[in-house]
Amino acid sequence: MRSLIVSFLCLALLIGTWAVYSNYSDEKIHSYLNEIENQLIIDVMDGNWDRAESHFSVFEDDWHQYKSVACFFFSTDKINETDYSIAKIKYYIKAKDDSNASGELSCLMEQLKFLHGNESINMQNVF
Repeated sequence: MRSLIVSFLCLALLIGTWAVYSNYSDEKIHSYLNEIENQLIIDVMDGNWDRAESHFSVFEDDWHQYKSVACFFFSTDKINETDYSIAKIKYYIKAKDDSNASGELSCLMEQLKFLHGNESINMQNVF
């Protein structure tokens, strides 16, 4: 009987940890999406490159902190694809290329939505 109780406690710990991370991840992804949509794309479209570069630098640093935890829960391939997009955006902003920068920012938004949606616990992802 003790083994059964320990097993249930371990399962509860795993589910609890995942639930806490899922909530954290959901808030973080939504903050990234809002930042891209309400700051970065607007800065790029307005041609405010210095401001876009500083906002993107903060975004990039925050992403790398988030990524260090997310790699335990998300697919490494999807995280790497997001890193590639972030690297491209960084240099598009430095090159002051508004078309490619805004396009890649839009692509990054979709990648972030897919990253979180693909790892959520729902019937589609379980089966």
